[in-house]
Amino acid sequence: MFKTLDPADANITPFKVYKEFTVTNADSGSGVYGFKAVSGSTHSFTQTAAASEVTTFDSASFYFTPSWQILNHMYYRDVENPYYNFGQNNNKQYRKLHKSASVVSVPQKLFGERIKPRSIELTDDITSTTVTIVDDGYGNLYDNSTSAKSASFAAFSSSSFSNSETGSFVGNAFYEHGVLAITSTGSRYLFAGTGTGTDGYSLKYKAQVTITEHEYTCIIGENEFTSTTNITATKERSGSINVSGSDSWKLLPIGDAQEQSGSYKHYYQQATEFESFVTHSNFSPYVTTVGLYNDFNQLLAVGKLSKPFKNDPELSLGIVVRFDV
Repeated sequence: MFKTLDPADANITPFKVYKEFTVTNADSGSGVYGFKAVSGSTHSFTQTAAASEVTTFDSASFYFTPSWQILNHMYYRDVENPYYNFGQNNNKQYRKLHKSASVVSVPQKLFGERIKPRSIELTDDITSTTVTIVDDGYGNLYDNSTSAKSASFAAFSSSSFSNSETGSFVGNAFYEHGVLAITSTGSRYLFAGTGTGTDGYSLKYKAQVTITEHEYTCIIGENEFTSTTNITATKERSGSINVSGSDSWKLLPIGDAQEQSGSYKHYYQQATEFESFVTHSNFSPYVTTVGLYNDFNQLLAVGKLSKPFKNDPELSLGIVVRFDV
């Protein structure tokens, strides 16, 4: 009981979904790390010599100088040549790395494809006042604290943005890598996001994932699928049955009757005996399940109807199977 789907009856639609996360420096094991990056030479670098210049977590250590070198290499080393920097493909992002920076790194398992632009809010009590850092949707971070808000940021994030470190700009967000780099040299930002303040930090953002919706419209035309594979339609199935004897076929659904070889039946062929009501002209089977197969007859998906639906031979029936991956 198979039927080939019309390609026009298959519809595959991708769409993006978002989930909001809030993590803090106290969330042990989350994989969200805040650490310092400081310029310096990595010549003859050793862990022993840099023992005082490291941020250590339960499962990871971030040394100041190598962290700065990596940050510079990935995003800042030649801002005039986008070929050498990751993600520098819009003219509204300003990049400048000084001798030190604070970095907040979010693992991919917590942001999916990327962090959704304009969803970042980093709150830190690093100083006597609370610092709130948000993104503008173009990869720039700015101080949104009441004490730091500036009207000049309206121009900074507008179409007239002129690549200059003005307003309340404090760093960059690299959405596809889950990296926040706070590059401002202002005293209120030197340790922002590193968890060294009076109350640590809290990071809120939205993760982005693309889900693909598959929708298949299965059409049962008039006088199609009018037989049944329900085992109860097998003739004389009720009552006492000798499983090892000649009546063992009664245990099997229509189409799976055994072929006997001596006193033991070991393979199957189609059955032809049905209960009399199945062969009646008014008989109509009920649809309970739809299976989707590939070109190699491999079952890929199964759809269950909420309740059995009568397949009237005089009517066409459309069943929509929809699932997300």
